[in-house]
Amino acid sequence: MKEKLLTTLTLALSTAALAHAGHGSAATFTLTGKDAAFTLAGPTSVAPGYTSFAFSNTTEQPFTPVVARLKSSVSDTDVKAALSALMASHGEDMSAIEKIAEFAGGSGGVMPGSTFQFGTNLTPGRYVVFGFGASEDGKALYDLGQYRSFDVTGAASGVKAPQANVKVTLQEYKVVLPATVKAGKQVWQVSNAGQETHHLMLMRIKDGKTMKDVEAFFKAADPSQAGEPPFEDAGGLETISKGRSAFVSFDLAPGEYVVACFLPSAKQHAPHFMLGMMTGLNVK
Repeated sequence: MKEKLLTTLTLALSTAALAHAGHGSAATFTLTGKDAAFTLAGPTSVAPGYTSFAFSNTTEQPFTPVVARLKSSVSDTDVKAALSALMASHGEDMSAIEKIAEFAGGSGGVMPGSTFQFGTNLTPGRYVVFGFGASEDGKALYDLGQYRSFDVTGAASGVKAPQANVKVTLQEYKVVLPATVKAGKQVWQVSNAGQETHHLMLMRIKDGKTMKDVEAFFKAADPSQAGEPPFEDAGGLETISKGRSAFVSFDLAPGEYVVACFLPSAKQHAPHFMLGMMTGLNVK
């Protein structure tokens, strides 16, 4: 049931483009390619301190970039082996990758022709950007060119983080944020105050639908057969590890939204949203 739920969710959240205003990028990564051959271009080194990332997708399929800081002596082979274990578990078992890397953020899906931006503080060390997912024939995208490493080294950049309009805290197992936020462009600061890895996803509830419809959709015995989702993608911030914060910009239309974390809990053996990390948000 979990596998079907995660598959349905992935399809639902891939239906709209993620294109957010950013803060003036200092680290731009561009994905090019065709079919199942990709090239991920970007810097080989970045200064420590606050860094704005921009991920541009010029291909014809969604790009799911994630930034991670590697622990000492971890090789690319180690990273790809851990990611392979994660894929084999259909995204449910993050233990192998969490042992060797700390997640700094990313996007749940940069659609073709779009750019996604977020910012975070980087400490010295070796980092990787990888695209999570597989080609139609089942090959891992990070083995097909959606993978690049870079070093954070040298003098601190001195760049300051932007002023946040909205502050969000991720915990086990709840999302803490204001009940109402203003419509339009705003910068959100997302902080992981929990022990587990979390992400933040926004979905706008479709006109005529309610939070009860959303809950019923996810509680269906077979979500893949539950019909059209009662929500549409509104963006989000991909995986961040405990103790980390990141900044992301949203341009939200008025309406009712759902804010949730869909990552799995290794301790509770259930997706976080099923444990309480799903809440409503009013944008007006």
